[in-house]
Amino acid sequence: MTDPTDDTTIGSWWTFMRPILEVLEDGQTWAKRDMERAVSDRVGLTAEQRSELLASGQTRATNRIGWATSALRRAKALTAPSRGSFQITDTGRQLLQIIAGEIRESDLETHAPAYNEYVPARRQRASEPTSPTTASTVADQSPDDLIDAGIQLIEDDTKVKLLDRLRGTDPTYFETVVLRLLVKMGYGRDGKMTKLAGSGDGGLDGVIDRDELGLSKIYIQAKRYAEEVTIGRPKIQEFVGALATRSATVGVFFTTSRFTREAVETAERVHQDVALVDGIRLTELMIKHRVGVEVARTVDIVKLDEDFFADE
Repeated sequence: MTDPTDDTTIGSWWTFMRPILEVLEDGQTWAKRDMERAVSDRVGLTAEQRSELLASGQTRATNRIGWATSALRRAKALTAPSRGSFQITDTGRQLLQIIAGEIRESDLETHAPAYNEYVPARRQRASEPTSPTTASTVADQSPDDLIDAGIQLIEDDTKVKLLDRLRGTDPTYFETVVLRLLVKMGYGRDGKMTKLAGSGDGGLDGVIDRDELGLSKIYIQAKRYAEEVTIGRPKIQEFVGALATRSATVGVFFTTSRFTREAVETAERVHQDVALVDGIRLTELMIKHRVGVEVARTVDIVKLDEDFFADE
């Protein structure tokens, strides 16, 4: 185990999960900076360790605490009552009681079911190094593999945060997010989506041109639901029925939650072209098309220029 009090090293991100929960155990709402300071005190970080910088300019300690905080939020071991503040939950207290010593990612997967419902559960984890990363697992991977794995972890964390923010927006703004995404994807004329409202719309929220000439249209339903809500077959049948009342052939159902298998099968059997975009897929598209996200850092990777030595 890495000793976080070593003058030259700071513990891996997962070594900070227990100290975070212990700081928050008093049940109070802690501001982010106060929590980071208290956690650093609790693990005994030196002044040198607290000022140690990553290449990105962020302090290494803040980075580690941030990753640990994100993991605990995924596991619902802590909550954020307001932006930039944190509070422990019953799940967090249970983790402190059940687990003796350091809390690792595998502990969250085992004892906090909510952790597995988030983005990482969507991809194959079998080929990934288990947490914590050890010298042997790093040695087994190529530098390119490590870079790809790191980027994937960062994107997964961003997806979780995006979903949290989307679920907290009002329905009208969520429709605006969907519109911006569709425009970035190349749909619509002049970036416009016609709002549908009133009797007879069947729950449809808008319609957007499929091409620049407006020769065909896509009907949109955008519903912001809480994480625990699942959308089943009845909702899809209602959506398809609403499309039929407008003689529509193409529809997309966006949501921040999930579709059941029956809902997906229903959408596949109808004669209209129906796409279902759940919360995870929505965040993937937002990241791909840079909607609601920005590039935080660009890294240049160099390789040998063989042409330079061609006349050697």
